[in-house]
Amino acid sequence: MKPEERFERIERQTEKNTEAMKDLIVVARSITDAQLKTDGQIGELRQSIAELREAMREAQKETDERLNILIDTVDRIIRRNGKESA
Repeated sequence: MKPEERFERIERQTEKNTEAMKDLIVVARSITDAQLKTDGQIGELRQSIAELREAMREAQKETDERLNILIDTVDRIIRRNGKESA
């Protein structure tokens, strides 16, 4: 192979490599953008989960309070009916 042919072959390969590198850069940017978007979505999900946990705690607290009121009411009724029977 003549030096000129070798040089042309190297140039063609360099051009192919350059194009491939450009394609890889585009893919890398796309992946980076997707990762940033995913990170944002995960952050939003974490916030939503924290808010949901707090809402569930509050709902459980209210349920416990209502249940305690019901227990006290039933207990008073039973005691009052027990005194009337005696």
